[in-house]
Amino acid sequence: MEFAPLTAAVSAPSPRRGAESWPRVTLACIAVLALVQAIPGLGEGLLFDRDAIRQGEFWRVVTAHAVHYSWAHLSGNLAVLAVAGLWVEPRGSRALTGVLVAASVAVGGAVWMFEPGIVEFAGASGVTVAVIVYAAGCAWRDGGRARWVAFAVLLGVAAKLVAESNGWHWRDPTADGFVVVASSHMAGAVIGALSVVASSVSGRVLRREPA
Repeated sequence: MEFAPLTAAVSAPSPRRGAESWPRVTLACIAVLALVQAIPGLGEGLLFDRDAIRQGEFWRVVTAHAVHYSWAHLSGNLAVLAVAGLWVEPRGSRALTGVLVAASVAVGGAVWMFEPGIVEFAGASGVTVAVIVYAAGCAWRDGGRARWVAFAVLLGVAAKLVAESNGWHWRDPTADGFVVVASSHMAGAVIGALSVVASSVSGRVLRREPA
């Protein structure tokens, strides 16, 4: 989940065997998130800090997704990201990397532009939403036995976004002074959906090319 204080065209190639089937991007993401959490003070230079960004530390818009306020904050994002990544990465590590990069920029940018009252934020859930929407969208598009599982996942994400946009939160925001940033999840969902469309268009173009 993303929390804040209260005060690209992507192609989806066919699954491959061998080295390409090894979920290296997913495992790398898990390792980076765990490492940032494990090293005290590392996240201070990475989280989204509006004042620091204004002073030229632009990387924080993207690196904020690697920072979490606690292991509990990290664990939910890590679990969903792992499942979604392992689900979709057999389609191609490059495709997943494209989704991750696009979502990192878009989610951070959305917080910067549409949430001017947020001075600090961190968390990977916006990016995670992008990956799960991309994975489920591709599975729904391709049909097969996983299609209805994908539909249920997409329906659940849509319900979550609607609920959050209407002020619902799964946790008590007064417990530690942090709240879910709904716009970050919405931005992630948009990137995930656009990535499915882009991969579909790219796939049709490739199929029309002469051998």
